[in-house]
Amino acid sequence: MTDLFSATPDSLATLREARLAATFDRVFAAHPHYRALFARLGLRRADFQSLADMQKLPPTLKADYVADPASFQLGPQGAPPDEETAVWDTMYTTGSTGAPTPFVSTGYDFPNILAIQHAMMRLRGITQADSVLNLFPLTRVPHGAFARAMHACAAFGIPVTAALPGRPSERRPEIGQHLDAVVATAARVRPSILWGVPSYLHKVLARAEELGAGLPSVRLVFVTGEGFGEEARATVIAQLRRLGAPDPKVSVSYGATEMQGGMVECTAGAGYHNPAPDQFLFEAVDPETHLPVPDGEEGLLLLTHLDRRGTVLLRYSLGDVARLARTRCPHCGALTERLLTVPHRVDGLVKIRGMLVNPLTLVGAVMSEPGVRECQAIVDKEDPADALSMDRLRIKVVCTDEAASALHARVRLAIGVTPIIERVGPEDPVFADRGWKAKPLLDLRQPVV
Repeated sequence: MTDLFSATPDSLATLREARLAATFDRVFAAHPHYRALFARLGLRRADFQSLADMQKLPPTLKADYVADPASFQLGPQGAPPDEETAVWDTMYTTGSTGAPTPFVSTGYDFPNILAIQHAMMRLRGITQADSVLNLFPLTRVPHGAFARAMHACAAFGIPVTAALPGRPSERRPEIGQHLDAVVATAARVRPSILWGVPSYLHKVLARAEELGAGLPSVRLVFVTGEGFGEEARATVIAQLRRLGAPDPKVSVSYGATEMQGGMVECTAGAGYHNPAPDQFLFEAVDPETHLPVPDGEEGLLLLTHLDRRGTVLLRYSLGDVARLARTRCPHCGALTERLLTVPHRVDGLVKIRGMLVNPLTLVGAVMSEPGVRECQAIVDKEDPADALSMDRLRIKVVCTDEAASALHARVRLAIGVTPIIERVGPEDPVFADRGWKAKPLLDLRQPVV
């Protein structure tokens, strides 16, 4: 493990070259997918001698991985289990369609995952005096957020309380807590850090205000899994101040199942840091040509595993574009890749009534309105049976009277489309059925054929 703060460009490059060489040795020997790809492309082990040679490989698409996830697990298959091959755990990508895709970690990988989490905590400025309230739900299929938050605290040696929101199992109704119980847990354990997805965190803070529960010990909030802009950051900070926190801050993570962690901020505006450059290599390439773009220009993000034994991915397209920098962070001094802009999906814009709409901008505008607890944007047709009828944008929202009356103008100003605001209760099925990570906008329109 290299130290982000003491590494030099030469020492980091030397370490990464060595890790990549060892990875290619193993991949050429026992990786089903890439062995087949190398054979089709006529590539030999001697063709990969440095990091620059990675460009000889086409990007790995998520569709490739989803189609045959077992072929991305490093072999040898059927060998007697040892540290390198024995499965430690399997997490699943959430995905937007189809069945979740397994991501396998072995006994070799798990200490690396702990090291990733430790580095993330260090970048975020955690101390031994901190404690965490884990607000991630225990999902029916392991997605990683709940477990890795617990592992991060173990790796850093600080206490953590799992709030266990929701009902993870119909067979075990005694497991899980409703919203008021989660708020009571937060008030009782007095954490210094709240960690969860933005939409649920917002619900907890709004309910705490309604119940008059103080959270004066909170100094940091970790958010991941959903879009989170600067308006949302300001809203959360204002909520916490009203709950008694004197100087709260929000740290955003760009997380990925394929990392078993995330790229994190050291401070707001500093960008999202790769916490483990000895384990991950990031590239930014032109989305069409797949050629590298200059540092600081927007490109499609590719991830390469430098030191894994379970699921192993090379030049894997995360599906997002962002601006990438490789210089030492001027704020914390870490030498690693940083994303200078908030990543967004290559195909993330949605056309509504002729307007290209960023779903994250839409939801950010709604959630920044005081009095809004929860929302779900939906685009469909005025006549669902007629694919050629006018688009309509509906926003189901749990909010106060004042917030409901203000949302039309706020949304229209943000995205140029006037919405239909539908006030609903928190028990509305659209909130109950969307899982731990909310999709900002549901597009229910049928394609024209």
